[in-house]
Amino acid sequence: MRQKLLDLHEIQKIDLEIRDVEKGSDSYTDRLHKLEDSIKQIRTEVETLTQQREVLVRETKVLEGTVQAETLKLKKWEVRLIEIRNQREYLALSREVEASKRANRDAEEKIVELMGQRDAIDKQLDTLQDRLAEEEVDYEGEKATVEREMGSAQARIVALTERRNVLVPKIPKPLLAKYEAVRAKRLGLGLVPVVGGACHGCNMRLPPQLYNILQRGDTIEQCPSCQRIIVWDHFLLEEAPAASEKSAGAAP
Repeated sequence: MRQKLLDLHEIQKIDLEIRDVEKGSDSYTDRLHKLEDSIKQIRTEVETLTQQREVLVRETKVLEGTVQAETLKLKKWEVRLIEIRNQREYLALSREVEASKRANRDAEEKIVELMGQRDAIDKQLDTLQDRLAEEEVDYEGEKATVEREMGSAQARIVALTERRNVLVPKIPKPLLAKYEAVRAKRLGLGLVPVVGGACHGCNMRLPPQLYNILQRGDTIEQCPSCQRIIVWDHFLLEEAPAASEKSAGAAP
C-alpha cells in the first residue's frame, strides 16, 4: 500500500504541474485579450470621432450653402434698394437686408467654430491612428510569442499526461476515484503529506492513534479535518534518495 501511495503522490505532483502549465497558458491568452481589447477600444474611438467629423462636415456644407444663397440674395436686394423710390418699401427691404447680413455673419462664425472642432478631431484621429498602428504591431509580435509559448506548454502537458497514464494503472480504481473527488473539492490537492503529525493541507494535527497507523503505511487514511488522502512524509523522504539512485544508475 505504501508504494501505491507513493505512486499516487507522483500523480499528484504531475497534476499540480499540469495545473500550473494550464494557468500559464491562460495568462498567455489573457495578455492577447488585453491587447485585443485595447485595439478594439481605439478602433471604437476612431469610428466615433470619424462619425462626429462627418456630422461637422455636413453641417459646415449646409451653412456654406446657406451663406452662398443669402449672399446672392443680398446682391439682388442691394441693387433693388438703389432702384426703390418708395420710402416705406425702402425701409422694409433695408431691414430685410440687415437681418440677412446678421444671419450670414452668424453662419460664418458658426462655420469657423465647426472648422475648429473638425481640426481638433483631426488631431485626435492622427494620434489614435498612430496608437492603433503601434498596438497592432505589438499585438502581432505578442501573438507570435504566445503561439510559441502555447506550443511549448501543450507539449509539456502531453509529456506530463503520458507520465501520468503510466502511473494510473498502478493505482486501485477506488483509491484513484477518491483522490479525484477530493482533488476536485480541495484546490487540486487530493493527497498531502503529514509533517510532524500535522496535515500539510489544512495544518490540523492528527489524533495520535491515526498518526501511528499512518506511519505503518498499510492502509489508506484521510485527514479528519479536510478529508484529503494523507501520507507520512518520511515515506516521501525515503523515496527521494531512491529515485535519485535510479537516475544515477541509468546515467551512462
